[in-house]
Amino acid sequence: MFEYALGVIDVLEKNIFDYNDQRRMISSPDRETAFKVLFDTDMAESSIKEKDIEEILEKDLISSREFILKTVQEEKIELFWFLFLRYDALNLKIALKERTINEEYSNSYFEHSIINSLEIKKKLEDNKNFIKNKYVDLMVEEAKNLLEKKESFEIEEIVDIAYLETKLKIAEKIGSIPLEIIKLEIDIANLKNLIKKKDKFVQGGNLSEENLENLLDIERGTLSKGVEKFLESYNLSLALKDFKKTDSEAVLEKRLEKFLSQEIFKRERDKGSGIDKITAFFYRKINSHANIRLIFFAKESGLSIKELESNILPV
Repeated sequence: MFEYALGVIDVLEKNIFDYNDQRRMISSPDRETAFKVLFDTDMAESSIKEKDIEEILEKDLISSREFILKTVQEEKIELFWFLFLRYDALNLKIALKERTINEEYSNSYFEHSIINSLEIKKKLEDNKNFIKNKYVDLMVEEAKNLLEKKESFEIEEIVDIAYLETKLKIAEKIGSIPLEIIKLEIDIANLKNLIKKKDKFVQGGNLSEENLENLLDIERGTLSKGVEKFLESYNLSLALKDFKKTDSEAVLEKRLEKFLSQEIFKRERDKGSGIDKITAFFYRKINSHANIRLIFFAKESGLSIKELESNILPV
């Protein structure tokens, strides 16, 4: 399966923004020198014509989206939905916030979503409107149901829960690495909520609510031996140690984001199937974009290399 994709990605990866390009960019003395590194990557054509980094990254994501959609649409279209549902979830958050404060955020919507953001807005206005993609429709329905319960949820939390539950349903259709990824994402989300003492739990991860509650001793603010063993097996012990030292949710988020990427790339190396390869390609792209933005911010703001490197994601 995906023999064509494997061949194309093998060619693309020879010129894709990678660790060596990243090192060159980080060590560059200024923004202009760092920008020139892009000339040696698959973003060269856009970089020669365009100086706005957001425009360059936008074009790169559009190109990646078109490639992935073309590759999977006949054999496993669910993989495209699995990878790009994140943008529909972001659009749903924006649409719900628009309704809450009654202001327009039309320029903030993401164009890389599975469906047009207007479909989400119509669905929120009238439940009889059916979104063309059944999973996006399901996610919006779930978010609306949570809102109607009038529990103490924030919009971010509501959509995150609906997003994870819907993404799990897509992954169950695919199997392979997407199912492993979403189970880890759910474990991470549940672990964060327990650490932050938020009573929100998403079903479908590797560990049940009872297991996590028994593992994490919230009352004393300490980790039980059981949870330490769990964290070591998932390579998460450093994330929790840093969080306990700093009590910074930003540090915890970044550590967990790194952990998830490392697990994805490890599974690709271990298995190397077409689905694994396409999934890893997508995550390398979005991670490289996040890193490039951060590097340019560091060059402009004077952020130290040490601070910069502590926030860089794996590529």
